[in-house]
Amino acid sequence: MMNILFVASEIYPLIKTGGLADVAGALPVALRKKGHDVRLLMPAYSGILDKVAPIQNKINLGNPFNTGDLILLETQILENGTPIWLLQCQSLYEREGGPYLDTEGNDYQDNHLRFAALSWVAAVLSSYGSLMKWQPDLLHINDWQAGLSVAYLKSWKMPHIPVVTTVHNLRYNGSFPMSLFSETRLSNELLTHHGIEFYGQFSALKSALVYSDAITTVSPTYAKEILTAEYGDGLDGTLRAHQHKVQGILNGVDYDQWSPDIDSNINTKYTIDSLNLKQKNKLALLKENHLDENLEQPIFGVVSRLTEQKGLDLVLEAIPTALEQGAKFILLGSGDKALENAFVELQQRFPQQVGIRIGYDEAYSHRLQAGIDALLIPSRFEPCGLTQLYALKYGTLPVVRQTGGLADTVFEEGPEANGFVFEEANTTSLTSAIERCIVFFRDNRGWRERQENAMQYDFSWEKTTTHWLDLYSRLLKK
Repeated sequence: MMNILFVASEIYPLIKTGGLADVAGALPVALRKKGHDVRLLMPAYSGILDKVAPIQNKINLGNPFNTGDLILLETQILENGTPIWLLQCQSLYEREGGPYLDTEGNDYQDNHLRFAALSWVAAVLSSYGSLMKWQPDLLHINDWQAGLSVAYLKSWKMPHIPVVTTVHNLRYNGSFPMSLFSETRLSNELLTHHGIEFYGQFSALKSALVYSDAITTVSPTYAKEILTAEYGDGLDGTLRAHQHKVQGILNGVDYDQWSPDIDSNINTKYTIDSLNLKQKNKLALLKENHLDENLEQPIFGVVSRLTEQKGLDLVLEAIPTALEQGAKFILLGSGDKALENAFVELQQRFPQQVGIRIGYDEAYSHRLQAGIDALLIPSRFEPCGLTQLYALKYGTLPVVRQTGGLADTVFEEGPEANGFVFEEANTTSLTSAIERCIVFFRDNRGWRERQENAMQYDFSWEKTTTHWLDLYSRLLKK
């Protein structure tokens, strides 16, 4: 049995802005089912204490950053009983905005301190866990927000437990002006080209890449892509230097949350043997969006952050052709204000065929996956992607660009075909893929066969934990 400290800035069901929260909420649970003692660490944002069990223990770690005392609260996630340490510091975490952005959508000016504090506590727990009556054997950190953890371990110049860094999205590298570095209380010895200096700034993610014992990405293809200048976001040189530590492990899906046969969020439950009942969800979704209720035309959907990365500008250019043929389009997402406005304008142009909901609603995202026929994911890059994995389980066929985790999970040709794939990130390629999808949709028998094929794929966490345990074991044997 291994003791594993898992550190993330967001964990479902406590707080979620993206796929990191889903992974942080599911992988530890799957590892615990295998008999390992996995405990979580996350900031105590506003409202979080209402979502956990009563506090079992409270430890004051002092005021190392002059931001107020850092208090560690020991509790459990109510939904699954997973033990979690919540880092409480009112001045850092109890705010009206989200975990990273204020109410205006801007980065908090003290994000370097907010996540330096999280990282410092992760390092303290790693080295002095016996003070809390639990000593981890291994530290697993996620993305830049926990990236300075290993920098603290490095700067303390003492033996420490192995550290695994998982990169969920390399583009967010947690870089800050050098003028703020002294506030982190880290040693200046780390500020080198081969350390955490990053184009005149310092980078929390680069710290993790340089000093961790292993680097994982959330899909095998993305692990290869980030070694190139095209996908490396300025860190490709660092990654190539540490290539021996890089491994891609595909994300899993929590089928207790995402499975149409047990999903209480959808209108009508169904299985691969009662796939015709998916039509009831399609009708319910059309009614909910006040759209034309003709079921003979396909519904294309999007559930996504509205960003340039996700290629949603391509959807705006490609989808009108499908709408003019009678197709429907339903979107759930938020992000770039220009994209939000453009999709609202699209709805105004096609009020009987387009439904747009700006924001995020977990229950509605389930209803959307169950009700649409095809999910559009034209990402310019995609570390893994979870929405296509959810879609497959619901018999919803993904239309994806061949990149990252999308390339590892969606296929158009051969016996494993479960969706539609295009190569180039441009309107012409996406339009062609949508056209192929529409033509295929009219072949009722062929469409049903591909739906059944999609639903039979197994991307469960129980399956993928084997790869994690192999990695952990190798590191502990070194």
